[in-house]
Amino acid sequence: MTCLAAAALACCASATAKPPARPVIYTPPSSIKANCSVAVDAKLNAWLQSVPDNSTIRFGAGRCYGQDGTIALTGRTGLVIDGQGAEFRALTPGASHRANWLFTGGANLTVQNVTVTGSDAQGAYDPSVEWQHGFSVDGVQGMTLTNVQAHATWGDGIDLGNSASTPACGDDESSTRNVVIDGATLERNGRQGLAVVDAENVTLRNSTIGPVAWWSVDLETDDDCSIARHVTIDRNTFGANRYGVLGSIGFGGAPQVGDVTFTNNTQTAPTGLPGECWAPVEVLSPEGLYRGGYTFSGNTLLARRNGFEFRRLQNVAVSANAVTFDAASGCGGRAGVLLVDSHTVGITGNAFTGANRVVLADGASTGVTATGNTL
Repeated sequence: MTCLAAAALACCASATAKPPARPVIYTPPSSIKANCSVAVDAKLNAWLQSVPDNSTIRFGAGRCYGQDGTIALTGRTGLVIDGQGAEFRALTPGASHRANWLFTGGANLTVQNVTVTGSDAQGAYDPSVEWQHGFSVDGVQGMTLTNVQAHATWGDGIDLGNSASTPACGDDESSTRNVVIDGATLERNGRQGLAVVDAENVTLRNSTIGPVAWWSVDLETDDDCSIARHVTIDRNTFGANRYGVLGSIGFGGAPQVGDVTFTNNTQTAPTGLPGECWAPVEVLSPEGLYRGGYTFSGNTLLARRNGFEFRRLQNVAVSANAVTFDAASGCGGRAGVLLVDSHTVGITGNAFTGANRVVLADGASTGVTATGNTL
């Protein structure tokens, strides 16, 4: 073949090459009402089952979809759900475990620009319906939630759990993992803003949480084999909360629970009801177990009793935080950091304004250093 012929063949092949396929976009059928006049979750569930994996689902911009039950996706892969600002609103009290959206199993899911609203207008706690979450993510392997909102839920704004019970420590296949929550607004939630019940590799950033009835973020492992590890909480704003901006008081020790980074967060309203004395950050390991690998840096917090309370932790860094204490609260203590049986703890360059002391450590704690802190 001559050079001229070869060039012509290459040109022809280039001219006939097909461009990359565009993602297929699916929109709800017009028969599904989108003005929150009636519950349409059953119709949405039937339609969603017809949408193939690796597709983009796009709801009407600014539309409102009424709910009585749960919108559920099970074992799905590669879906992008773009609400374009659409709201999914509970129109009835609902059953105890209703969620606005429930994702079980599957992988590589994206939810963006979606607002969910429960039936708890005041964001109060009610134990009979405390499992009514905004977004329930159970056992998903890769989940991104961007610019989502969860309002007035009886349960958590976002709940990360498992798709099946974990029979033994180390058997974590059913746990949720690789979750990024970016730009979320979670408020008037009857339990937590974000609950990490059984998940790892979780990032919460650039989000606003509060007011909430319990913790802003709770690493609430329900048994010793559940996981809450490799968690990053960065550049968030936390409003009013009952028990703290970060709590980890559940079951389990290392390696199931630990490796938590809490940085550059700002608390704008105090922890606790009037007369209550909770610390904004509490990490308390259960009897006989230890957790390790915690970093708290660059945070602005509001405290009444103590700033940080740690029990049975190892390898902890507390640096460059600004904690302002309410001396008129009537709460005792007022230590920047309270330590119980904790080890290798560095407390550096913090401003504990209004505190009585930088650190209060019991006799079982070892390797505690405190330098460059102010009161």
